[in-house]
Amino acid sequence: MNSSKVTEGKLTGESGASSFWLAYIMTFILYISLVLYGIQVMSSVLEEKTSRIMEILASSLTPFQLMLGKVVGVCSVGLFQLGIWSATSLYLTSNLVPILKLFGVSPEAAAGVSIPAISPALLAVFLTFFLLGFFLYAALYAAVGSMCSTQQDTQQAQQPVTLSILTGFMCMFPVLNDPSGSLARTLSLIPFVAPFVTPLRYSISPLPPGELFLSIGSTLAGIFVIVWIASRIYRVGILAYGKRPTFKELWGWIRTA
Repeated sequence: MNSSKVTEGKLTGESGASSFWLAYIMTFILYISLVLYGIQVMSSVLEEKTSRIMEILASSLTPFQLMLGKVVGVCSVGLFQLGIWSATSLYLTSNLVPILKLFGVSPEAAAGVSIPAISPALLAVFLTFFLLGFFLYAALYAAVGSMCSTQQDTQQAQQPVTLSILTGFMCMFPVLNDPSGSLARTLSLIPFVAPFVTPLRYSISPLPPGELFLSIGSTLAGIFVIVWIASRIYRVGILAYGKRPTFKELWGWIRTA
């Protein structure tokens, strides 16, 4: 049985298997990137806090500026790295036959090689939702780093954030079965999983502009709420030492900061 990708009622020339692997690889890269770069933000905050450098920095900048600078700095590095990988993939898929000819592959054999095509629109959607997802989860990781005093505390406190990212990754499997169904559309509007679901759906079939911008808008709204909460925890946590705060104490930090 041969599978083919159909978009807007027309064959695209790509196999169904290649489209599946493109969606899977994109989601896996996004999952790994959010976890690794988020942990970098958390570890950096913890290091500055335990070395007491944070107390000097807090005398010159507001806590929100400190957190925003930390998130934007690490995000810029991650976005630059993903941009290099994405641009390389775009170039390879656009010039596959000439590149294979350099390795001695005949034009007939090169024409039979099927790899998923990465369009500029898909690349833009992927990088956009990486940026949105990073701001969302990096703010949470920064809050976790600020409310802990040791590396052992962060390993336990970060578990809810990491599980949220893992949930977004696991949403890939039901969405692949029905990328245009009601479940997939609903998940595209949930800020914690939208950075995974929306690029995945777009890689299978381009979304209507209204649905795409609605997903971006709902994610931005979620980022605004999460950053507001995380910044209030961060404001108190960077100067708090000792045992890790309880949920009741965290609620008090949010209300009084």
